[in-house]
Amino acid sequence: MTAVPVDDVPHLDHRVAVGIPVVVVQQHRVLREAVQLRLDAETDLEVIASVATVRDAADAIGRHPGAVVVLDEPPAHESCHSLMVELRSRSASARAVMLLTSTDVSMVSAAVNAGVAGVLCSDTPTSALVQSVRTVASGACVLDEDALRQLAGTWQPLVQPMLSGREREVLSLLANGSSNAEIANQLYVSTETVKTHVAHVLRKLDVPNRNSAVEKATRLGLLV
Repeated sequence: MTAVPVDDVPHLDHRVAVGIPVVVVQQHRVLREAVQLRLDAETDLEVIASVATVRDAADAIGRHPGAVVVLDEPPAHESCHSLMVELRSRSASARAVMLLTSTDVSMVSAAVNAGVAGVLCSDTPTSALVQSVRTVASGACVLDEDALRQLAGTWQPLVQPMLSGREREVLSLLANGSSNAEIANQLYVSTETVKTHVAHVLRKLDVPNRNSAVEKATRLGLLV
């Protein structure tokens, strides 16, 4: 299969995928084209877009909700979390493989906590990248050896906190932007009771405020 740089074919994402749809997001053109060529060489993978940013890939991701997005690490003005929020705004079922130039524990943890399904070093052999795309497409997760070594003994995985049914209701209403008084009216309780529930939610999620609670709950899958 001959791959053509996306810069020369503006509507590359209009091709019909014959295998696992893959979107390559890499800010450097030479690297982007190299990854595209390697993935397109596999008969069960089909690169449907090869672009510089997640935003540029929006149409392709939206048309192929099960796509695997191969990302490089975020630039200085963005975060792993912001990239994943942008990706999921296009397709909630899209999954990502991120290539990190640095595998220090903070970067690896940020990627994992943001919901990146595959975390690899940028010098990972291309054969391993290909297999990782297949693994992530199947619904599993991949963490390469160097990244795993960084996490071992230093990182505690996120565990879903045990929220009561009422606390989940309050959390859902917080996500809708409801005030304490509005929540009290909807749940037929006093505002003081609502304040107590909110305090419990913040404590269990280990966050300082309501906005942080909604953000972390979304990341943990507590809000649907």
